[in-house]
Amino acid sequence: MRRLPLFPLPETVVFPGLLIPLYIFEERYKQMVRHLLAQSEGPRRFVIALATPAGIREVGGYVDLLAASENPDGTFNIVCRGGERCRVEEVGVLENTLYQTTLDLPYPLERAARSEEIVAAWDALETFRSYMAGVADPKALEEAIANLPDDPLYQASFLCVNLRVSALDKQALLEAPSLLARLELAQALMRQGSFAGHPAEA
Repeated sequence: MRRLPLFPLPETVVFPGLLIPLYIFEERYKQMVRHLLAQSEGPRRFVIALATPAGIREVGGYVDLLAASENPDGTFNIVCRGGERCRVEEVGVLENTLYQTTLDLPYPLERAARSEEIVAAWDALETFRSYMAGVADPKALEEAIANLPDDPLYQASFLCVNLRVSALDKQALLEAPSLLARLELAQALMRQGSFAGHPAEA
C-alpha cells in the first residue's frame, strides 16, 4: 500500500481548503520537502496530524504542497492546501529517509442531502456572526462569508479554522463522523465558549 510523508505538528489541525504557510527548518522535513519537489507526477501530497504529549492523533489531513522557496541557509518557506481527512496508521521511517511516513488511508466525511447541509451551514454561520459580534469588523466578516465556496464542506472549514478553541477541540471537529455533526459541534463550541475575552453565554 502507498505511503505518504507524515508531518506531526502541535496546535495544528487541517481542514479542507485551508491554506497553510509553513517554515521548514528541521533537517528531516527539509528532506521531505526536497523529496516532494522531486516528484514529477501527481500531487505533492503529505499528511499533517496533530502532535500531542500523548502522541500523534490517529486522524489527520491530506495536504498538497503548492509552492516552496528555499532560503540561503537551506530552510524552506512553503504554502500548502488542506484536503480531506485521513487515517494515520503504521507510522514509521523508511530506509534512507529521516521523516516519518504513514499509510495512505482516506477517511471520508459522511455527507447528507445537500439541502440538509446547506441549512445546517446557514445556521452555523448565523451563530458565528453572533460569536464574532463586537470582535470582528462586520463589513469584513460579511465579505469573507460572501466569498465562501457554495459547498458547505468549505463553509464548515472556515468556521473550524476561525473558532477560538483548543487544538483538541479542533481535532474533535475533524473527527466528527459527518459534516452535519461537525457543524453541530462547531455551534456547540461557539455557544459555550468565549472569544477574545468575551464571557461565555449563559
